[in-house]
Amino acid sequence: MLCAPATSWAKSTQDLIVEQAAGQDVTLNEREAAVLRRTLPIIGRRYLHKLDPTPLLKETMEGLKEYDAAVASMEKAAKKDTAKGAAAHGEKAQKRRKPSEFRRIALALNKGLNTLDAHSAYLDPESYGELKIRISGKFAGLGLEVTMDDGLVKVIAPIDDTPAQRAGMRAGDLISHVDGTPIKGMTLRAAVGRMRGLVGTTIRLTVLRGEAKEPMEMLIVRDIIRVPAVRHKVASDYGYIRISAFSQRTEPGLRKAMAKIDDALGAASLGLVIDLRNNPGGLLRQAIRVSDVFLDEGVIVSVRGRMEEDNALFRAKGGDLAVGKTVVVLVNEGTASAAEIVAGALKENHRAVIVGSRSFGKGSVQTIFSMGESGALRLTTALYYTPSGRTIQAWGILPDLLIESDRQEAGRREEELQGALSRGEASPHIVGPSATITGDRCNELLAKPMDDKNLACAVALLRAGGLDRLEHLASSLANDGGKAAHRQQHRQ
Repeated sequence: MLCAPATSWAKSTQDLIVEQAAGQDVTLNEREAAVLRRTLPIIGRRYLHKLDPTPLLKETMEGLKEYDAAVASMEKAAKKDTAKGAAAHGEKAQKRRKPSEFRRIALALNKGLNTLDAHSAYLDPESYGELKIRISGKFAGLGLEVTMDDGLVKVIAPIDDTPAQRAGMRAGDLISHVDGTPIKGMTLRAAVGRMRGLVGTTIRLTVLRGEAKEPMEMLIVRDIIRVPAVRHKVASDYGYIRISAFSQRTEPGLRKAMAKIDDALGAASLGLVIDLRNNPGGLLRQAIRVSDVFLDEGVIVSVRGRMEEDNALFRAKGGDLAVGKTVVVLVNEGTASAAEIVAGALKENHRAVIVGSRSFGKGSVQTIFSMGESGALRLTTALYYTPSGRTIQAWGILPDLLIESDRQEAGRREEELQGALSRGEASPHIVGPSATITGDRCNELLAKPMDDKNLACAVALLRAGGLDRLEHLASSLANDGGKAAHRQQHRQ
């Protein structure tokens, strides 16, 4: 993005708004003008890059015109209906407008913010309230983490043990219709609003998946979503910990899970599998605290923005709770943001072996600026960097052990999002993984095969005693027709 001339913000915010509104023959009410007067100075001071406000404002005004044209078209269509039909249409339109007096400016301003990047957004009061609920770890809905991609709702990840996951939704799925209504033309908030409803009611989603030629219809029953940030299981010789999101409950939940695993296994534990697959991220501070649980020392992450206040370096405070035991971290294309911070910190501090596929690649930091009764601005203010000093923006975290998969993964990562920030320069050490293996080969190394082949590879690595040893066993298995696998199984 080009830097703006020093005079770009010389005019007052009010003058900029008036100038652009007059230039496009757009009228704003006082509430809408107030939102722009509050957001524009924040964007000018704190956005990741220095920018010229004119394109953003121009696009916002264009959004206002599009909104007004759509409303006019609806009103014209209503006049052609019968009196009954017109009344019904008017009642429906009123219901659509009722939830937020900020609807018009929200749609328009987000059209403008989309020119900056894929994650900056204006949150009207209702949306801001929903965000705070999600951060707390409890909200209502289907149980999906979603974003907007080329006019459709894209699933980043289904949340564990929710209606969406039980119905079979997957990371990368694209939702094109809700109860038969096309998503195209809606904002993300409007689409999510349609997916929410009364507990116990059924919603019909039209889903596009991968290379499938025909869309799928999914019926999902709405429910209250209570999100346990951390879950764990105790196997015979290892502990499994699933971290589904980074909310305020994550680090305390992790410590409790590790304590229970230690109580159950003690010295019999070969190590831990930390599952970060389909984890969409969350709170930066929680990612730092989770990383610190496993590190005695070293850099966890650095954050760099345009302003001094957006720059920070976070180091481990000491105290590896796993006491040096082997840690394997599972990642995939749905592992994003805060989850990538943890994977990068543990990988580059040589504290964990990363297993799976390349992660999502969301390397930007969003700061929430509360605006009281006007909602909030979520603005990209910085990029985060791994301990070695590289950005993962649109690159992601590459695993140490890449699991080969036949499943189509194109179009599921940050770089595929409309308006995504560009990639940073690649560092030489991210050329590729240390080793590659198939899930089937991992299962051949286990006495009891697993349906989850990536987890099978993590367990095989733990039982082999490390990545080098796993590679040796896999190679021996290929060369001697399975005898090495039988010997490994006997030891298990």
